[in-house]
Amino acid sequence: MIEAHGHLSFPVTTYPTEIEDTPPEEAILITLHSARTMLQAGFTGVIGAGSPRLRTEAVVRNEIESGRIPGPRLMASTPTLTATGGLNDTSQMHQQRAVAAIVVDGREEVRKAIRLGYREGVDVVKLNISGDDFFPRPHGRITTLAEEEVRIACETAAELGLKVVAHARSAESVKRAVRCGVNIIHHADFCDDEALDMIEDAKDRLFITPTVGLYHGLLHLSGFPEALLERMIVREAMAANIKTHTELRKRGVRMLIGGDYGIAFMPNGTNANDIQHFIDYLGFSPVEALRAATFNGGQAMGLGAGEIREGALADILLVKGDPTVQPNLVADKENLLVIMKGGQIF
Repeated sequence: MIEAHGHLSFPVTTYPTEIEDTPPEEAILITLHSARTMLQAGFTGVIGAGSPRLRTEAVVRNEIESGRIPGPRLMASTPTLTATGGLNDTSQMHQQRAVAAIVVDGREEVRKAIRLGYREGVDVVKLNISGDDFFPRPHGRITTLAEEEVRIACETAAELGLKVVAHARSAESVKRAVRCGVNIIHHADFCDDEALDMIEDAKDRLFITPTVGLYHGLLHLSGFPEALLERMIVREAMAANIKTHTELRKRGVRMLIGGDYGIAFMPNGTNANDIQHFIDYLGFSPVEALRAATFNGGQAMGLGAGEIREGALADILLVKGDPTVQPNLVADKENLLVIMKGGQIF
């Protein structure tokens, strides 16, 4: 399986500031442990979606590729690139503190940040194009990165052979992502008809990660009081998310699993629960949901993974039972009889 919205470096917490307050040494250890946990859960591939520090995921990826530690194939991500006042810019004028983002304003700052990421070994550039209703501001329907900033990010990344993934909840942020050439769009909750049409027109080059599992977790696992859920407009956003991605499924848009796992009530290793969420909330058949967790992810990574054929990577799960009938079998690691990555059994 392939996780397309990976947060391996997140500490197990519900407090966003703890992510950026984690020292780099501890962040490396957290990422190492998360990588092992993901492989044990049957994930042989992870696409990073924002790391608190620039080199954290790249260092762990190198250790995995060297064979010194077990883990999935990891596409290492930058911290999120966000505008001043954008999502993850928790800076305060009265005190200096680390933030889990690279704050960029204008074309040249965006270009420099991506070149720096390339120099330090990342594979993926993460953009925060919109806000998020889980933070005080900016809200999810506010678009924070200018179109020229998104465009130069995609152009610079393409020149360097990097992929671009984007946090985009507002309709306009989704449109900017599509117009400028983002490879994977996360969330896409509040799409209007124009945004849906644009995604459909770009479906041969674009992937969408619905992250519906996050809403399920907030409502059923977090234990958050109702007043907080209302302030975060969780039910409204979930309804919009379901409407958007049910329509995109009908239009044949390729979707990927990845529900913002890596937080206290949705820890890394439980990511395969997304398969059942796709079935329950978005109308996927079991086979369609399994395809989103395997083949589509391999296509998004640009690897011969997620499929069994001559010449493909030998990443194979042997499952106790028939997941095409009971897809949630793969969410229990006790049912994973064999986990093979690259022909090696772990």
